[in-house]
Amino acid sequence: MRYFATNKSIFAGIILVILPFLLFWQIWWPNSDDRHVFAQGDFVAQHYPFRSFAAEEIRSGRLPIWDPYTFGGYPAISESQHATFYPLGLWLALVPAPLRFLALEIEAIFHLGLSALFTFLLVKHLTNSIGAAMLSGISFGLSGFLTSYPMLQTPIIEAATWLPAGLWLAEISVTKRTLKFAAIAGVAMGFSILAGHPQTTSYCIFVIVTYVLMRSSANWKEVRFALTVISIIITIALGLSAAQWIPSVQLALVSNRIGLSYNEVSGGFGTNALVGLVRPNTDEWSPLYVGIFPLLLALIGLCQRQVVIWYWGIIFTFSLLLSLGRHGFVYPFVYSLAPNAALFRGQERAAFLVCFALVVLAGYGYKQLILQNWIPKWLLPISIIIVTADLFIANYGVILQKPPEEGFYNHTLAVNYLQNQPGYWRISSEALLPSGGNAGKIFHLRDVTGNGPLSLANYHKFMRKVPETRWWQLLNVRYVITERSIEYPGVNLIDNMTHPNIYQLDLGGKPVWITHDLEIVPNQDNAFQVTSSMKWLDPYQTVVLEKSPSPKPKSAIDSESAVLVKHNNHYIEAEVSLSAPGIIVLSEIDYPGWKVSANGKTIESLRAFGLLRAVSLPRGTWTIEWEYSPRSVRMGVIISGLTICLLALLLRNTSYANKQHSQ
Repeated sequence: MRYFATNKSIFAGIILVILPFLLFWQIWWPNSDDRHVFAQGDFVAQHYPFRSFAAEEIRSGRLPIWDPYTFGGYPAISESQHATFYPLGLWLALVPAPLRFLALEIEAIFHLGLSALFTFLLVKHLTNSIGAAMLSGISFGLSGFLTSYPMLQTPIIEAATWLPAGLWLAEISVTKRTLKFAAIAGVAMGFSILAGHPQTTSYCIFVIVTYVLMRSSANWKEVRFALTVISIIITIALGLSAAQWIPSVQLALVSNRIGLSYNEVSGGFGTNALVGLVRPNTDEWSPLYVGIFPLLLALIGLCQRQVVIWYWGIIFTFSLLLSLGRHGFVYPFVYSLAPNAALFRGQERAAFLVCFALVVLAGYGYKQLILQNWIPKWLLPISIIIVTADLFIANYGVILQKPPEEGFYNHTLAVNYLQNQPGYWRISSEALLPSGGNAGKIFHLRDVTGNGPLSLANYHKFMRKVPETRWWQLLNVRYVITERSIEYPGVNLIDNMTHPNIYQLDLGGKPVWITHDLEIVPNQDNAFQVTSSMKWLDPYQTVVLEKSPSPKPKSAIDSESAVLVKHNNHYIEAEVSLSAPGIIVLSEIDYPGWKVSANGKTIESLRAFGLLRAVSLPRGTWTIEWEYSPRSVRMGVIISGLTICLLALLLRNTSYANKQHSQ
């Protein structure tokens, strides 16, 4: 008993980490009759394929910088939801593919436990009460928000985990006036950025910045120290995560997120969802519910006249109103101030801060009851049992389902057929393969379809403007999977395939080809317009460019050849023989970072048809190499590496200084 009394915090932390695994026991339970999995949705169709692709690349000894399997090929390193550099996700590369789905489920559940543990540490520091901290940790780790759709959208749960950790460390930094903990708080925020959900991380940073300013507003000297703490946190966070956010910003600026309409970004809870604060939604997600008892404790906490209490009351109110999106007045006002900065959809995700503010207030409320002797201390175990049981009943099984008999990613006849076809080509799956638009990542099929928050806006514009049969040719599509009936010359139905239909295309598609005629247009939009013309343009005879090439092509005087000889995810090599100067077109998406050389010498890259890669070469025999080596990634990795070194030096020097001072 004495050992237990002196190690209460350790035992409490172990319990908090274990509780989510009890709530989701059906995930890891070995008996297949009781086994459940995360339900069909974003986890299955998007986040598992993302993370599995990144794990496969790392397992193969490659950095997952280019994904050839979705959207015709795009920079996977720039899509933050691949979580390429997230430290707590790198372990997936060690897990064999058959176990990786379960491993990612376990990773999500573990982050629930971490969220509870970090909240416990924060509230214990704020209230000096293990009981208050325990109730707050349980209420947040098992809250209706964290246990609902964030579990199916893995980057949300993993980015959200680091808010209580960052706040705890920032609070220590402010109260003890030490910058060491500010630096470690920066590490926590760096982890949040690397988890891959910028919207959630922006909430975290907003709260930490405003909280530190609130805690240091007594005089100018404290404000200056607070600004130093904030600067260190943000600098360390951005430096540590630079390898991820620098390429992500590069993609975001040319992605389909730019120019989203107000209706697309202003979604949120309906006002009827507010009842979810006081009761869970039967058999549904309850993203605003933290439990009746914690809610009552939060109301008691609000009755105290302290600046910190008022702060959390403001965070709760502001976040709740923000979560209504266009159904309230806060988001329309915020949008009116900065409409061009509206990149985030789903304003209901502000429920994250609603729940977090409530559980912190609940900690203060419980502490108040203890101080006033309104409840006996022996009531704590009963309170913990009541809160845990309430949240278990409210959230049990709402995101789970029985596993499909053949699995989410079963090898259908269509998949097996396509995987056994030789050659270098693409498919147009129309998201009809198992798991949807990202099936190419799972089955290693190069698809023009995709499903993700960031992709090239001009790719989608190309697909809209250019006739289907034309982009089939240009993107070297050989098979189309569709529920449609297609009648077009050279499009042949494969008879022995069951629904959906699979068509094999015989439209002359090539991975690489030579042209000697060209059409020069002033910009990309004009290139799309000319490319869409079916009346005169043969893309294998005439290329559309946006600048005059050097050398200029001339008519062929003898036989010529262009053959693809090597390829992997971020390297392509072709052997070309030209009888006269010509343009070599590669049926691959053009994007900054692709370097091209001929016979070992760097040459200028051109953009063909507004989308594809091309080069101009004189007569001769050439070995052309395209390699994806983006400067943004190199720069980010260097900055992240320097930040780690500087952080280690800072912490070492701080520890040494403290040791000298103690002596």
